[in-house]
Amino acid sequence: MSERTVSLDIQGMSCTSCAQSITDALDALDGISDTTINFATDEGTVTYDPERVSLAEIYQAVDDAGYRALRESVSIGIVDMTCANCAETNQQALERAPGVIRAEVNFATDEAQVEYNPAEISVNELYDAIEDAGYTPIRETESDADGQSEQDRREAARTAEIRKQLRLTLFGAVLSAPLVFFLVERFLFGGGILPESILGIEFGWVEFVLATPVQAVLGWQFYENSYKALAKNRRANMDVLIALGSSTAYLYSVAVLLGLVAGGLYFDTAALILVFITLGNYLEARSKGQAGKALRTLLEMGADTATLVEADGTEREVKVRPGEKIPTDGVVIEGQSAVDESMITGESVPVEKSESDEVVGATINENGVLVVEATKVGSETALQQIVQLVKDAQSRQPEIQNLADRISAYFVPAVILNAVIWASVWYLFPEALAGLVNALPLWGLVTGGPAIAGGTVTVFEFAIIVFASAVLIACPCALGLATPAATMVGTTLGAQNGVLFHRCTRSRRGTNRDQRWDRCCGRRRPTGSA
Repeated sequence: MSERTVSLDIQGMSCTSCAQSITDALDALDGISDTTINFATDEGTVTYDPERVSLAEIYQAVDDAGYRALRESVSIGIVDMTCANCAETNQQALERAPGVIRAEVNFATDEAQVEYNPAEISVNELYDAIEDAGYTPIRETESDADGQSEQDRREAARTAEIRKQLRLTLFGAVLSAPLVFFLVERFLFGGGILPESILGIEFGWVEFVLATPVQAVLGWQFYENSYKALAKNRRANMDVLIALGSSTAYLYSVAVLLGLVAGGLYFDTAALILVFITLGNYLEARSKGQAGKALRTLLEMGADTATLVEADGTEREVKVRPGEKIPTDGVVIEGQSAVDESMITGESVPVEKSESDEVVGATINENGVLVVEATKVGSETALQQIVQLVKDAQSRQPEIQNLADRISAYFVPAVILNAVIWASVWYLFPEALAGLVNALPLWGLVTGGPAIAGGTVTVFEFAIIVFASAVLIACPCALGLATPAATMVGTTLGAQNGVLFHRCTRSRRGTNRDQRWDRCCGRRRPTGSA
């Protein structure tokens, strides 16, 4: 890869010695070919080899030298992710973009947390990087024409996904119900109830008519995602496994029905695989929505309305009547009352407030009337900062989740290779393997094994069964969802009960030392080692 040149806006320099200190710190990194730091303009340019040193390491070197290079952070909602591999693909796409310092993509929250150099890349270019990877970012604006906020659009996208998966599941279930009956009739009643043909048409064509719409409609999302993964990103994800397994069963059955090969029909297997996986997608999407519900509850703690005293653009004063929530952080300029601050401090006893006392938004005025001058609004308020703290903790993955994502990245190719190997081995050495399996206690072969070993199906058909089974049974969707979903719920419920995590690494390391926050004195008190 060719060298890159990055421009840095550096804060904290006071003389030329500061510029030289930063230059020395950057030149010490392996992969830096040229460094120019200008004290007069508070700017610098660094030429580096991205194969040997990352932009994050360059920024860290500036920080370690005692200065700070300007950076910004943004949270981007992403639609269409179906597994941890999708999150990894988006993360790599963002990290490859020039100007991105670091990126973390969370499959459970459908969000990317990106730290970037605003002098090198814009938010719109980050959106483009996600789209180039084959996914859909939720573009953030102040509001849409219909008044929807960016958070509202994320919620709408998640709700739409839940409804979509539910519709697909019901569609597939209706068409697959007769196929389930055919399975029951075949295996429990010996296949003597249903005729072999209807009006001269083989019964297999009835199964074909039922299974084909399921394969086309439910399977389309897996085919589309598989194409994006393989063609655009050159990597296999969980959708590839599902598409491979269901297509193998369906296409083999079509070949048998047309008389191209000898064997049995597996239309029921192909259809039911897609129905069950789609049902799993629906439950997964719903669990994401329920995990995010706790954070929405935290947001709803704020006041919905405020009574303005003046609205001349210079003073922002609100009147808070007894029983109302204080709408924003501010200072009491008139009145006296007791305020319930338990949602912030945890103290159940109301605190007396009078003129010049500070009040916090979302706390409850108990008895008197207060006139409050707003000092902080919007994202500056204590409640919104708590919400942002929780969001940051949720978007940053703990090490155990990073491990799970790394495993998932190699898992799919390993599963496909394993399926091909064992299907080939069974095709080449059916008698030897059948004898080995039959010698094991409590083990048996599907359909009794290949015909050459005393079973009921051909060797080729049995190899197909082995391949499809190995691919389908290995889909580890829970591996990529369990940890981030638990993090979402845990950090939000913790915030509602006064426990905040700044980063997920704290939750993992929290057993090393027990620390409590003294809410009365505002000090952190170590209480011993765990």
